[in-house]
Amino acid sequence: MPNIFVFDHPMYLSGSSGILTNPTAREPILNSANITASVFTEQDITTSGSVIFNESNFSGSINVANGKWLIQKVGDAVTITPSGSFNITGSIGVSQTFTGQQDITIGGKFSAKEIATEFISASVIFQSGSTKFGDTTDDKHPFTGSVSVGNISRSLYLTIPNIDGSGPIVYDINQIKNEPFPSPPYNQTQPITEYAGANLIAPFSANQRYNRKCFAKKAISTTTNIATFNAESASAPRSDDTSLFEQLPPTSENDFMFFRNGMIMEHDALSIQQSGSLFLLTINSAGLGYELSVTDEIIAWGKFNS
Repeated sequence: MPNIFVFDHPMYLSGSSGILTNPTAREPILNSANITASVFTEQDITTSGSVIFNESNFSGSINVANGKWLIQKVGDAVTITPSGSFNITGSIGVSQTFTGQQDITIGGKFSAKEIATEFISASVIFQSGSTKFGDTTDDKHPFTGSVSVGNISRSLYLTIPNIDGSGPIVYDINQIKNEPFPSPPYNQTQPITEYAGANLIAPFSANQRYNRKCFAKKAISTTTNIATFNAESASAPRSDDTSLFEQLPPTSENDFMFFRNGMIMEHDALSIQQSGSLFLLTINSAGLGYELSVTDEIIAWGKFNS
């Protein structure tokens, strides 16, 4: 004869929080009927199932495959630290502040309404594309590479401290000129580039070199009215922009002094000419009062090329 469980009182199966029973808690299990009782869950909790929780509370760590996630409470926040890498193949929604203690690498597109950084440097990239560097006027932002700006249709503002301490001066830079020379009107809203600056300084440097040129040369041959020197006279520098520079007069006999046997020769009776690599001194013997001799030592001192 088979064994039969006999209950002194009816048995009830009850479940809650996702655990279901059959029969339900309202139906007792009696000895008077054949009943198959079962206990099961609302979701598939097998290893191949997909379980959804409205809210989960953890006090330790979560093991995922061979990796471990450490979940801990820090102040009012909760940190989740993976032992390996954190890879997201879909999307992740964050309704609160997301804080990462290590590097975050994103292989795709990163979209945000506003990006704010701090600590090393501070900058804010707004939705309109405008960017604000730093949060104080003494911030410095050095660049070691290049900054390329194209299709400028707006202004560049420069704030320069006033030397009298009355407050900074703000200049509205509306054009950066890359012309060979500055052009009128010379205002503070159109700065020149290094190209124009170099051309601007070059004539002053050339003038200084020309003004300091003074060399002595001895005639290599003499006739009665011509002394010949193996030398080249220096040319006065010229500038391509006559509106900014006063041109120096061309080199003439007034830029030289000539000596015959140690005695200076008067300029009124002298003329010079450059003939290839030879420098010729021609005298007017009637105005000078004497002729040259082949034995005379003629010395010229003035603006020769060295």
